Amino acid sequence: MRADVTKNKVVARLKSANEFRRQSFLSLPIKVLGRILEFLPVDAMLVVLGSCRALRRVMHRQGPGCELAGDQAYTTMGMRVWRARIQQMGWRIWWERQRGKEHQQRIAVPRSHQELLKSICGVTDETEILNLLKTEPDLVFKAIYDDLISDYMSFGSADRCVPAVIFGGSRVRGPAQVAQRLDQLLWFARGRFTCAAEYTNQRLVAAADRFEAEYQWQFKRALVVGDCEEMKACARVMENIRDGRMCIRVLVDIHPLFNGVQDPRYAQLVIEGNSVSNAHSFESFLNKLDLLVAEHARVVAAALPGTVLPRSALFCLVEELFAPTKNGLALRALQNLYKYLQAIPIATDTLTNEKHELVVPDEATKDIVFLTTVASVVSLLLQTVDKWAQMEPVALPHELARRSVFAAFGDIIDEYVQLERRVIERAYEGELAQWTSKSRSNTATSHMDQVDGTKHVESVRLINFQKRQQQMDEYKERVLQVLQERLQIRLDTQALGTEDLGAHLEGRRRRSSGASSMPRRTVVGDGLGQAPISIDMCLNMVLTNRDAVDRLAVFAKAPLDMRLSGLAQEAVETIFCVLLRSIGNHVRPAFRQILNELRELEHAVMVTTQQSNVQQTTATHEAGYSAQHVQAERQLREKFTAAELGFFELIHLSDLAVQMIEIYFKTYLEEFIDEQDFLNMANQERKSLEHAVDDNVAVGMDCVIEIIMRQTGHILDTEQADSDYSPDSNVSLTLMPTMACTRTVQFLSESTVVLQNMTGQRQIRDVFLAEVGIRLFQLLLEHIKKYQITQPGGFQLIADLNLVYDWASQHVDADTLRFFTALKDLANCFILAPRDLRGFLQDQYSRHTFDGVMRSEEVYDVVACRADYRDIRTQVEGHCDFM
Repeated sequence: MRADVTKNKVVARLKSANEFRRQSFLSLPIKVLGRILEFLPVDAMLVVLGSCRALRRVMHRQGPGCELAGDQAYTTMGMRVWRARIQQMGWRIWWERQRGKEHQQRIAVPRSHQELLKSICGVTDETEILNLLKTEPDLVFKAIYDDLISDYMSFGSADRCVPAVIFGGSRVRGPAQVAQRLDQLLWFARGRFTCAAEYTNQRLVAAADRFEAEYQWQFKRALVVGDCEEMKACARVMENIRDGRMCIRVLVDIHPLFNGVQDPRYAQLVIEGNSVSNAHSFESFLNKLDLLVAEHARVVAAALPGTVLPRSALFCLVEELFAPTKNGLALRALQNLYKYLQAIPIATDTLTNEKHELVVPDEATKDIVFLTTVASVVSLLLQTVDKWAQMEPVALPHELARRSVFAAFGDIIDEYVQLERRVIERAYEGELAQWTSKSRSNTATSHMDQVDGTKHVESVRLINFQKRQQQMDEYKERVLQVLQERLQIRLDTQALGTEDLGAHLEGRRRRSSGASSMPRRTVVGDGLGQAPISIDMCLNMVLTNRDAVDRLAVFAKAPLDMRLSGLAQEAVETIFCVLLRSIGNHVRPAFRQILNELRELEHAVMVTTQQSNVQQTTATHEAGYSAQHVQAERQLREKFTAAELGFFELIHLSDLAVQMIEIYFKTYLEEFIDEQDFLNMANQERKSLEHAVDDNVAVGMDCVIEIIMRQTGHILDTEQADSDYSPDSNVSLTLMPTMACTRTVQFLSESTVVLQNMTGQRQIRDVFLAEVGIRLFQLLLEHIKKYQITQPGGFQLIADLNLVYDWASQHVDADTLRFFTALKDLANCFILAPRDLRGFLQDQYSRHTFDGVMRSEEVYDVVACRADYRDIRTQVEGHCDFM
C-alpha cells in the first residue's frame, strides 16, 4: 500500500514537471519558436506542428488541413519560416544599396535551381521569383522538396544512389543532366532537411567528387594533346556542377606563369613586376599584363564552350594575379611600389641617396608623392579593367574584376586615408600660420602709421567708397574666373550672392584621375590692399581639398558593400570638414578683431557723450565746445567710418569664401554627401560655418547701428537748444530745420553712405537701413519728450521732422517709413487749437495711423509735451475712448 502511494506521488511529480516544461516552452517569444521550427528537419517540423496546437497557431491561420496557400494559409511567422527554409539551400536575398536611390531587393539563386524552377513552374525572371517568395514561399519549397527528396534519400543507401540519379523518371539522364542533378542535390543538402542528413551529405559529396574527378581527368588529357573539341565536351558536363570551377582551375594551374615553367615571355613580366617603383613603371608592367590576359582570353575561348564559362575562367586568372598568394604577381608589384615610395629619401645639405631616382625636399612632398602615385595606379588599373571588360573574344566580368582590384588595396586603405587627412591638416595649419604671421606684422605697421591721427583722418577722407565697391566687384569677378578655371567648371558670374548656386553651374567638372593637372598655388591678387581675410588662401585650401577628393574618389568607386568604399566616403567627409573648420578658424579671428574695434569705438562714443553732457552743464550752450573737443569728436567719427568700411569689406570677403565653398560642394561633393542629410557631419560643419558668419555679421551690425545712434543722440543733445521748440514771442519764424536736425541728417547720410556703396546685396542693405530707421524713430520719440513745445516751436518741429522724413524716404523701406509718417502727422498736435486737438487725435486713430507704430501711452506722452497741456488737459482727456 505504501509503495503504491509513493509511486503515485512520483508520477504526479513527473506530470507536474512535464507540464511546467511545456508551459515554459509555449511561453517563449514567437520569434524564438519560429527559429526553433527553422532548424528542425522537415518531417520533425511537420510532426511537431501536428501535435502542438500552440505552434500551429504560430504557423497557420486556419489550420494545417486547409486548401489555401501562401499568406492566406500562414501567418507572418509562418511565411518567414518557409523563406528561411529556402535560404538554407543557398538562395541569397539581400537589399542592394544605391547611392541617391531607394534600396532594391535582389535574389541570387543557384543556376541549377533556376533550371529546376523553370522545369517545375516555368519561372525564370528574378522579379517573378521574388514575388513568389513574398506571397507563396511554402509552395516554392514544397515543389523543390518533392522533386529532390527521393534522389537525396537514395544516397543514404549504398546500392541505390547512382541508379536513382541516372535513371530520372522514365528516361535515362545524360552526363550533363547527371551533373546538373548532382549540383541541385548539393545545394539541397545544405538545408539538412532529414534526420540522417550528415551521413547522406557525406555520401553525396563523395559521389559528386568522383563524378567531377573523372571528367577533370578527361579534360586534362584533352588539354595536353590539344583536343579542343574534347575539352569543350568535358567542359559542357563540368559547367553544370559547381559552376565548372574544376575545369577553370585546371586552366589557371597549368598556366606557365604559375607552375614554374621557364618561359622568356613571362620571365620578363615577373622581372618588371618586382622592379616597379613609380606610376610609369607600373604602367609598363600593366601593358605586359594586358598582353598576358588577352592571350589567356584566346585560350579559354578555344577550350571552353559558350560565354559564361570562358568569362569565369578569365576572371579566375585576374583574381589569381591580385590574390595574396604566391601567384599574386600584380599584388606583389603593388607592394614593391609601396616599399619604393616609402623609402624615397628626403634631401638635406649633407646627405643624398643615389639609389633612388627621386629625391624630395621635405616630408610633406614625400607624402604627396605617395598619395598621388597610389591614386594614379588605381586609376590605371580601373582603366585596364574597363578595357578587359570589352575585350574580344572573351570579355572580363566587369564588376567582379573591379572587386578584385579594389581588394588588392584593402591592406593600405586605413593608412592611406589617415595620411590623406594628416597631409590636409598639415597644409592648412601651415597656411594659417603664415597668414597669422603676416597679419601680425601688418598690424604692427598699421599701429605705427596711426600714431599720427591727422594722417589717419586724411586717409579716410580720401576714400572713394563707390570706387572701393567697384574694386571689390572686380576682385570677386577675378576670383570667380580663377575658381572656374581651377575647378574646370562653367560658372555664371551672377551666381555670386545667390542662394541657388546649382542653377548657375552650366557644366559639371570632369573628374581627373589622381591629382589635378592644374597648379595648386593660385594667386588671385591683392588689389584690395590689406584685406581682413585672404581669399587667395581660402581658394588654395579649396583646391588642396579638391586634389585630395580626386585621389579618394578612385577608392570611392568601389562597390558599396566593400569596406574600401565606406572608408573612402568617410575620408571625403572628414577632409571636407577639415576645410570648413580651417576656413572658420581663418574668418572668426578677423570678425573678432573688427568687433573688438567697434566695441571700443562704442565705448569711446559713450565716454565722449558723457563728457559732453558734463561740459554742457558747466558752460553755456552759446560758448560751445573747445576746439580740442570738436577735433576729438571729428577724429572719432573718422575712425568709425574706417571701422565701418573694414567691417563691410569683411562681410563681402567672408560671404565670398562661403560662396566658394558652396560652389565647390555642389560641383565636387554632392555625389559623396547628401545635402538633405542633416545628421551628416559635413552638413553640420557647413551650417556651423554659415551660422558663425551670420552671427558675427549680426553682432557687428548691431554695434555699427548702436554707434550711429549714440552719435546721433549726442548731436541732438548738444546742438538742440531749448529755445528751438519754445522760441520767444519776439523771434520771427524761418520754418527752416534747426542746426541740430540738419547736422543729424548730415551725419546719418555720411554714416550710411558706406553701407549703400559697400553692400552689393540689397537684402542686407534693406535690413540694416530698416533697423537704423526704427532705432532713429525711437531716438526721436525720446528726444521730443524732453522739450516743452509751444505753437511756434511746433512749426519748427514739423520742419525738422520733414527733413528727417525726406532722409528716411530715400533710405528705408515702406514699412519702416510708416513710423516717420506717423511721427510727422502727430507733430501737428502742437500747432492746433486746443478745441481741435481731440478731434485730430480721434481722426488719426480712426485712420489707424499709430497701429503697430506707437502705443497709446507713447502718443499721450508726445501730446503732453505741449507747453499749454496742463491748461487744456481736461479738453483732451475727458471721456476719452482712444487714449
